[in-house]
Amino acid sequence: MRRGLCAWAAVALTALTAAACSSGGGASPSTSSGSPEAISGTLRLFSYSDGFAPAYMAGFRQQYSNVNLVTSAFGNGDEAVAKMQAGFQADVVNSCVDENTLTMVQDGLYQPLDLSRIPDWKNVFPAMKQLPGVQVDGKVYMIPVDAGTAGIMYNADVIKTPPTSWTDLFDPQYAGRASIEDNSTTAIDIGALANGISDPLGMDGSQLDMVKNYLIDHKDQFRSYFQSDADITNLFKSGEVVISSGYPGTTQIMQRDGLNVKFAVANEGQMLWTCGYGIQSGASNIDAAYALLNYYLDWHQELFEAKRWSYEVANMQILHHASTELIQEASLDAPNSFANAIPASPPKDRSAWTAAWQEVKAA
Repeated sequence: MRRGLCAWAAVALTALTAAACSSGGGASPSTSSGSPEAISGTLRLFSYSDGFAPAYMAGFRQQYSNVNLVTSAFGNGDEAVAKMQAGFQADVVNSCVDENTLTMVQDGLYQPLDLSRIPDWKNVFPAMKQLPGVQVDGKVYMIPVDAGTAGIMYNADVIKTPPTSWTDLFDPQYAGRASIEDNSTTAIDIGALANGISDPLGMDGSQLDMVKNYLIDHKDQFRSYFQSDADITNLFKSGEVVISSGYPGTTQIMQRDGLNVKFAVANEGQMLWTCGYGIQSGASNIDAAYALLNYYLDWHQELFEAKRWSYEVANMQILHHASTELIQEASLDAPNSFANAIPASPPKDRSAWTAAWQEVKAA
């Protein structure tokens, strides 16, 4: 799954709270300024809902018992930015580099971070430190926490030969039974890669128009454009969809539900998404905000994410604590090189991509 698709899965974690404390979601040593007992007050978190799943946050609430964590969820990065621009105030805000991190920095919604208060910054994979919006003009604004790659999910009972290319999503034999995520960056990336454009983010206007028209011409290929794990899982369960863009974690959810759905990597490349947390300009509880940033980046919580959601994570210490099986299953060593991955970053003209995708959907 991808951050933003996890609202449905996060609900299911409520019952796992007790187990989380003993399997990677529990309290870890304080890495924030001052003792946990000295940090108090209300801490406002604005995040995708998996960012405050009960089991995930059990350790923070236990360790920082004097902090009143108040959470608000958003559905996508555009919604988050619009709400903040309209005056919504939080302390810690979740963002993703392919959606809104750079926009938040440029719009003054994030404040620069004091890295002396983030001890694990030195343990973040170097490649993740260089992603758009994480650092701008020599200052760090967002702490990357989790990541994942996109590939192809398919019903192995129907499709006997594993797909190997993004072009397989457009194979006429799957007409009306395919799906793509309703995300402009993901969909247009896929359309570009399927047309032999190896650097989708570097497309010029004519190439973007070509990809847009290609997606419009093949619109009947797709049963729907899915928005959540629940959406795509139900489509696979009903048999309406047999092949789709997707993520390893989403595949695992369906496998746990008894579906013979498998995940394959496209030869042309897999889009990498990376999300994390920063402190909003105007935040009122700075000490608690840094405590939460450090909690998210601590390897204990990173291990929890890898186990529960098959996320790749930012803290290199995970490679010393995860099992060999988990490292392979969740591709925890992938950020060492991002091999065969295309970092999902904002395109040069994101507004043009958004408009193009809206045209595709309206066609």
